[in-house]
Amino acid sequence: MLRASILVVVLAGCIRAPARLDVAALVAQRGPIEARHDLEIRIVNDPRDLQAHLALAALAEQQQRPSQAIAVLEHVIVVGGPIGTRWHADDRARLARLVLARGQERLARGAPTALADLERARSLGAVVGDDDLGAARVALAVVELRHVDAAVRARGKRRFAATTDQAVPDLVVRGASDRATPAQRGAFGVWLWSAGARRAAWEELDAWHASKLADPELTTAYLDARAWWQPIWSGEAPVPDAADLVGPERCRLVACRARDIAGDADAERAFVGSPHPRIADPIDAAAVIAIALRDSVRTGEGFGRAIARHVDLVALAGSDPQHPFPEVARQARAVFARLIGSAAPIPTDAELATADERTAAAAARALAGLPIGDSDVVAQLAASDTPDAPAADATASDVDDPLATAVAAAVARVLPRGANGVAIARIVAGYRRDPAIADRLARDAVAESDDAALGEALVGATFDALGDPARARTAWQAAVDAAAEPRFQAGLALAIARAGDGDAALVAATAAAAASGDPAVVWLAVARALAGVGKPVHAIEAARYAIELADAGVAIGALDVAAAASRVLGRDAQADAFAARRAKLSPEVAPNDDDPTDAIAAVAAYRRFQTATTIARLWVASRWSRADAASRVALLAALEPSDARRTVIRAELVRLAGGADAESVRLVLDALRAER
Repeated sequence: MLRASILVVVLAGCIRAPARLDVAALVAQRGPIEARHDLEIRIVNDPRDLQAHLALAALAEQQQRPSQAIAVLEHVIVVGGPIGTRWHADDRARLARLVLARGQERLARGAPTALADLERARSLGAVVGDDDLGAARVALAVVELRHVDAAVRARGKRRFAATTDQAVPDLVVRGASDRATPAQRGAFGVWLWSAGARRAAWEELDAWHASKLADPELTTAYLDARAWWQPIWSGEAPVPDAADLVGPERCRLVACRARDIAGDADAERAFVGSPHPRIADPIDAAAVIAIALRDSVRTGEGFGRAIARHVDLVALAGSDPQHPFPEVARQARAVFARLIGSAAPIPTDAELATADERTAAAAARALAGLPIGDSDVVAQLAASDTPDAPAADATASDVDDPLATAVAAAVARVLPRGANGVAIARIVAGYRRDPAIADRLARDAVAESDDAALGEALVGATFDALGDPARARTAWQAAVDAAAEPRFQAGLALAIARAGDGDAALVAATAAAAASGDPAVVWLAVARALAGVGKPVHAIEAARYAIELADAGVAIGALDVAAAASRVLGRDAQADAFAARRAKLSPEVAPNDDDPTDAIAAVAAYRRFQTATTIARLWVASRWSRADAASRVALLAALEPSDARRTVIRAELVRLAGGADAESVRLVLDALRAER
């Protein structure tokens, strides 16, 4: 035994790092790119050539390829074996600063792997501040608190309670303690909700609510969480007590009177997103007009459809078609009449008492094709005083490369911190020439990233935007293998779904949804992707999971997917059942040929008859429906190449590629790819 120990010591003392290669001389002789390639070839020929590995790591760092340098140095450690790593002090220092940079990048995006990187960088000799370590512990705790598994959430809560991160308020940290007071738990719940840990937030806010303490701010937060966790639309959750119905969120749970909330932005937002019956009261119906117009500014939906969603126009119209809406105020009558193909006099602003009344009159003038006047709200929707003029705020100059710009916007939507526009543009340009070229450029993008996992995710999102699900799946899988972050897991699940592998998509979606903080959102995205590639059975299964876990907003989309997929399969009774549940949440708004702001009706009319009139109607509707992709895609195909409006449409499509609606993003990318 003694002899063996002595032998190990002797061998360890004999281990030497390989002699250094003169990297500067190699670069001078071969040039920077060929020098790197020469070293890469040496490594392929002899994976145990540590001299080449160490030289390549140094050169990769010089050429700003940090992920390649990390991978090479990690191999050096593996080859070194149990006796020790055969490298120089500056090689160890190099790995320390590269791992530190990767840890800081991961920390900036709240990745759970940031803590391990920062701790390792410190062990390698890098200077890592305690503040960064504290923030990394919080990031890991938040990811755990987002998880669907109760044991994982409990671990995250314990970790959070022990944090020393100065950026987190002390009241919030105390809320994670086993000895927390109800008020502290409530504060912790509000913080968790803002961090995307919805299930954990609900548990804390529900515990606060059970204490019967009065706090309007916490009650509002509680109602928000309750609407997510126990949506009344499901029929299983009771309506909250009257004492709890305070703050703007009450309008999501119970039907607030439109006249009472007009002008309260938060209450209006909750009101328009709530599954309440259409309004038949004349006063409240009139108040809806200004609310719908302001919502149209926020969402980009045509205001005529927004009004029709919340007002029972048929009940209010009355029995006399010559004099419709007899009980409704004049300015509202002028709007409602035009939405059913009739007409009514439009009062002048001088005849009206309030700003909302004048806004309604401006809307009526817009529907009639007349000058709008001084309404700020309607002016934000309209292109100018006449809605058939070009949009004043549309980008007038053409985008140099609409597809590359749109792909970059779509990637930024998925990876807010990972959208390297230069790398994306190179990959898109290479893909146009030959996908094999894009593969090489994608490898460069990963090597040049501080974090290979984020680089692979960027590549996956880029290939996904280019409509290549097979390449996207490979890259997303590499990202998950390098760092199993919830965002990467969701990207992988969607890529698998778009590749048409339904069974594997459901498996991947299970992991992604569990870690996401809001599982229904992931399940809905996967359901839509599966439906889009002709996998209706799998789409229904994913949609069912979404419906079970969803609040009203997500449930509407999931029920739509389930109904459509059921009809594809010929299951009409099942489709009708899904549609009936959907109607309870938000009644369908039929396309309205009398409404010039209705983009859905305009697209349908153009598909029936492709004429100059229907193209003009598409243009008008697109000016009012600023978030509508379908009308713009149709216009891009319909307008002549010399038509100046194409420039505006392209710029707007590029803008929509970075929008919140995933279906619109896919539609935009498909259209821009087809145009090339």
